[in-house]
Amino acid sequence: MAGILQIRDFSLRVSEDFALKDITLTLNAHEVLAIVGESGSGKSLLAQSILGLCGDLPRGKMMFDGRDMSALDSQKWCGFRGKEIAYIPQDPLSALNPVQKIGTQILESYLLHNPKTPATKRKQVLAKALQSVGLDMSFATRYPHTLSGGQRQRALIAMSIINAPKILICDEPTTALDALIQRQILELLRSLSRQSAVVLITHDLGAVAHIADRIVVMQHGRIIESNRASEIFSNPRESYTRELLDALDFSTLTPKPCESSEVLSLRDFSAVAIKRQFWRNVPLFITRDVNLSLHKGEIVGIAGESGSGKSSLGLAIMRLMAHRGEIAFFGKDIREFSKEERLALCARMGVIFQDPFASLNPRMRVGESITEGLKYHRKHIDDVPQRLQRALQSVGLDMSFATRYPHTLSGGQRQRVAIARALILEPSVLLLDEPTSALDKSTQKQILSLLISLQRELGLSMIFITHDLDILRALSHTLIVLKNGCVEESGASSEVFSAPKSAYFRQLLGLGSR
Repeated sequence: MAGILQIRDFSLRVSEDFALKDITLTLNAHEVLAIVGESGSGKSLLAQSILGLCGDLPRGKMMFDGRDMSALDSQKWCGFRGKEIAYIPQDPLSALNPVQKIGTQILESYLLHNPKTPATKRKQVLAKALQSVGLDMSFATRYPHTLSGGQRQRALIAMSIINAPKILICDEPTTALDALIQRQILELLRSLSRQSAVVLITHDLGAVAHIADRIVVMQHGRIIESNRASEIFSNPRESYTRELLDALDFSTLTPKPCESSEVLSLRDFSAVAIKRQFWRNVPLFITRDVNLSLHKGEIVGIAGESGSGKSSLGLAIMRLMAHRGEIAFFGKDIREFSKEERLALCARMGVIFQDPFASLNPRMRVGESITEGLKYHRKHIDDVPQRLQRALQSVGLDMSFATRYPHTLSGGQRQRVAIARALILEPSVLLLDEPTSALDKSTQKQILSLLISLQRELGLSMIFITHDLDILRALSHTLIVLKNGCVEESGASSEVFSAPKSAYFRQLLGLGSR
């Protein structure tokens, strides 16, 4: 295969603390090249440099299809991007314009490079682009918010391949997608390598194991290892690469057995959205007839693909969403709680959301965010600084973080702050809604190890919502599998994983139906 992109001794300083250093790599035509590493290793910066999106001129040489890219000015770069090299950003919802239809956005890049295309040709090009990513023309008239996560990602891919680029750069294309959608997107990218070389940027070595031809490992702005994918997995040379592979193994995370005392029970429980229709409110059932018993120290895992109702069920349990059916806390029906008891209950239930940056107030310092609930529920305590210090220490942070703002922290540090905020009130039940899906695997394992240590020390009961079945296999005592709002399968995790009864869960596991 001919090298379509050659980078030699490529260096770029972006700050006093970080720079790309001596990057040398070759991308062959019709190859899938995975660039892996932890957050902050320089993966996305390298992709932006290849696209000419960094303001400063890098040192070194970059040749594309025999052309020296350093000779391109800003105007020529505009004609080059999207046509020769296309880019798929990480977050499809924020990358798509919410007020434009999908078809208009997909055609935008094509019309920029082919402005005089007649209307009939535009329709044919749009239909071909949608068909190539498994969508039909009905999606052209829809808005981004009406699409699922996987459909939005497919729309972005269609937008990128509409000009038949020679290189397709994908920045974390499967982050936060469930297992089924992730597998579909990766198989789609593999098929696209027949017409374009694919650069796949990811922190998850496991995700690229079966589709990458070669893997490049980055650390601190340098390429520390590059080899065929099979060699990287079977015989990694660098200790850092071995650490990335070890981060995929959750078998060392073993929670202690739960106790017999019940802290939460659901009977025929349904999460309900209230829709106003003419003069009356109409309930829309998101989940239906869920039965659950949560004991002290127990970790209940809730699995299912996107849109199955996992998060809605969690919100309804935390009484942040309307519900139908019976729910009891500590042996007492919620309907029998007084106003004061309901307020006290809020302090005994903690929530950790998927995106810590969105759930932390950007104008509040870390210490203020952590102690906000404490000051509300425990107005007369005088040891707030000591409690704050203990909460930070429990998640592996020191008091210097108390004066910092969320934007100065890494993703893993922000998630630790979110955990400290939930733990400072010493809750009995902790709801975790995809708490590690946006984190790299090393940070993810650190957070999970922290949660297991807290479960062992404090006897925390947890409801763990995630699409990552490897996490639930290692952590959960009990598993509930949701599909379209209904319980597809439930039971002890070890039994459900070893002998799944439903074809749907076998599909999630990659076993297929029998």
